[in-house]
Amino acid sequence: MNRAATVDSSDLKVIGGWDRFWFAPGDVQHAGVIRGVLCVVTAIYFVSCWSDAAFWYTAGGPLSPERVSSFLLTSGWGSAARWVVSPLFLTGAVWVYYGYLILGVITCVLVATGRGGRTPAWVLWLLVVGWGNRAMLLSSLTESVLSLGLFAVAIAPPAAIVMRSGSSERKSSSERKSGLASKHWTAGFSMRLISVQATIIGVATFVTMLGGRVWFNGLGAYALAASAEDRTIDWTRYALFRNPLIHESLTHVLMLILPLGLILVWIKRTQFLGKMLLVAWCSVSGALHSDWLYAAALATMFCAIDEGRTE
Repeated sequence: MNRAATVDSSDLKVIGGWDRFWFAPGDVQHAGVIRGVLCVVTAIYFVSCWSDAAFWYTAGGPLSPERVSSFLLTSGWGSAARWVVSPLFLTGAVWVYYGYLILGVITCVLVATGRGGRTPAWVLWLLVVGWGNRAMLLSSLTESVLSLGLFAVAIAPPAAIVMRSGSSERKSSSERKSGLASKHWTAGFSMRLISVQATIIGVATFVTMLGGRVWFNGLGAYALAASAEDRTIDWTRYALFRNPLIHESLTHVLMLILPLGLILVWIKRTQFLGKMLLVAWCSVSGALHSDWLYAAALATMFCAIDEGRTE
């Protein structure tokens, strides 16, 4: 019998804390839920790119392959851009871009429903990276967060975002037939990786806020709302938000909630409170800046942190 397949919690007691943190078995279904939510966000992202694809990237567009190549060569960025790889640089045909987006949405559905094994999950990650690289002059933090999160969750075994009715009663027999356990070290590794990624993003965001004067003089929330184009909600047109007491108080609350949430989420007894604070921070900052997809992706990654600890 394979020794790796028989490792249980008692075996983990003799393993170092570092190895136990990364390689202790994790809940496959929980990993499937996190991956499924990221797939939903990714599908919405692909759909949101549909209306802009024909204008920006196809032949004659502002970011057609020819114009991007000319810009990179004249700007001296050619050597750095050689690592920005995407099959979409090879063509300006509009049907290729639409087909790419449709393929992305279909792959999101396959991954969210746990079909096709791990292959669709890795294909989806490559599709997001390929589109983000093609949109390099327009891309935002959304593409970066999605690519990091999808890479981490692709490591876990396939699982549907929603467990089918009655599957819990049949779990033991189905596991024996398929050889797939409810807990697996790749699921644990996947969730711990995404937990670390989310924490690093949160810390980097807080450090960036520390370097901005607006987060100390009370204008941070107003700057977030004012800097976004094509806002879903233009908060700056409301007199209540323009009130210094409101936007200054909101600025300092956002400044305090992020580090507090990052600390509490890694403490077992306060983990739920920490996640609620982080989700609230993502929701408020996303609403102010109208960057809903970034906020949703980051909030989902923060919710995975409860698998970043071991008993």
